[in-house]
Amino acid sequence: MLRRAGNRAELPGRIKPHAFRHTTTAKVMDASGNDPMVAKEAGNWSSARMVDEVYGHPDQHSPEFIAALQTVWGEQA
Repeated sequence: MLRRAGNRAELPGRIKPHAFRHTTTAKVMDASGNDPMVAKEAGNWSSARMVDEVYGHPDQHSPEFIAALQTVWGEQA
């Protein structure tokens, strides 16, 4: 059924149901401020640690992230 819907919508490639779970988890992580416990429960994952390892990422535009990179690179903030 999902394959036929993808064909009708002229989507490239094969649409797989598991991709929806991963997309949802990534969006929940972003919306929750990268809280793996929230994403674990929302996606029914077995381990918050696994969710954090796979989906956790820093906000690359936050002042703290930029300052950390500038410190490592020897640049003045």
